[in-house]
Amino acid sequence: MHAFLKKLRNNVKVGVVGGSDLDKIKEQLGEDVITKVDYVFAENGLVAYKDGSFLSRQSIQNHMGEDVLQEFINYCLTYIAKIRLPKKRGTFIEFRNGMINVSPVGRSCSQEERIEFYELDKVSLFIENCYRTAAQ
Repeated sequence: MHAFLKKLRNNVKVGVVGGSDLDKIKEQLGEDVITKVDYVFAENGLVAYKDGSFLSRQSIQNHMGEDVLQEFINYCLTYIAKIRLPKKRGTFIEFRNGMINVSPVGRSCSQEERIEFYELDKVSLFIENCYRTAAQ
């Protein structure tokens, strides 16, 4: 793979885009990934490296502002609190640099509980109704 990338860089600029942070990308592609390619875009492109050096960082918090974020998070938590599910487990809102992960069943649920929620949501439309009422 490294030989291929080195040869490829002789002809074109090479970049890596990943949804994870740089540490996870390094874990997956090697500690020297930012020197093996021309660009690395971590966290869905919000953190950028060029030629082995840090280039820029963006965040949903800076873009939207704290007031808008809190309004959205409060809406989601209120919605989740009002619905009755067979199970609710742990973290319902996970805040990342570039996204907010909302999980009515909770991020700490097991795979079995996640599937149970998925099947229930196909009928009860919890997520669709959450989007619909938020857009009003």
